[in-house]
Amino acid sequence: MILLDIGMPDKNGFQVCRELKDDESTRDLLIIFLTAENDTTQIVKALDSGGVDYITKPFQPIELQARIRAALRTRRLIRLLHEHSRIDSLTGLHNRGAFDSALSAALSSHERNHQPFALLLLDLDHFKFVNDRYGHGVGDEVLRRVGKALASASRPYDFAARYGGEEFAVILNQVKPENAKQASLRILAQIRAIEVPLGESTLRITASAGMSCVPDSTAHLDPKTMLKIADKALYEAKNQGRDRLVDCIP
Repeated sequence: MILLDIGMPDKNGFQVCRELKDDESTRDLLIIFLTAENDTTQIVKALDSGGVDYITKPFQPIELQARIRAALRTRRLIRLLHEHSRIDSLTGLHNRGAFDSALSAALSSHERNHQPFALLLLDLDHFKFVNDRYGHGVGDEVLRRVGKALASASRPYDFAARYGGEEFAVILNQVKPENAKQASLRILAQIRAIEVPLGESTLRITASAGMSCVPDSTAHLDPKTMLKIADKALYEAKNQGRDRLVDCIP
């Protein structure tokens, strides 16, 4: 948070605020304007330039503290709403929009730090049959349990998402291809271990998976290419009989 005076020697607070808002690294900072004038025009200008509140001088410290607390509460609510908008309500995983951003961020991080990572795409086998035979309620329960399995199998710095329908995606960060393969096989095993009660019987499911990876500092891929490679590998896993991984390792 910044407390910003409107009247300053070299440039006024409105100019400083606009510069902060135009910079991606500072645009989300909360700015409360301080002004010695109780002029409505100045106050409107302060809010229009990007300030979240204003306070006139001289002021009581207790009032300033209250306005700061109110601004921070608003920020927390906005962040909470933003996070909820990026979560899939059925599985509790990140949604497609959040995944797209995370994949772009992973590739940008790779270009800066040369950290290897992998992308895993998964598709539940014969999921349409589950919905058709047992109903969408059972299908939803399968998706919920897969979401929990992916969340528990992912490390804190991995990123699991519901890609769409019965498709899921996991970004395996800071991992070499051979280790990413082992992690992917463990994920498939956890899905294979899911049991959904159906009265006196139990429903077991499997998934097919395709993996693409960025192994070293010389590799350069964009999100579209990574997805295309992983999707092609997933298609091949389906063709080979399902319930398996096709990876990017030669």
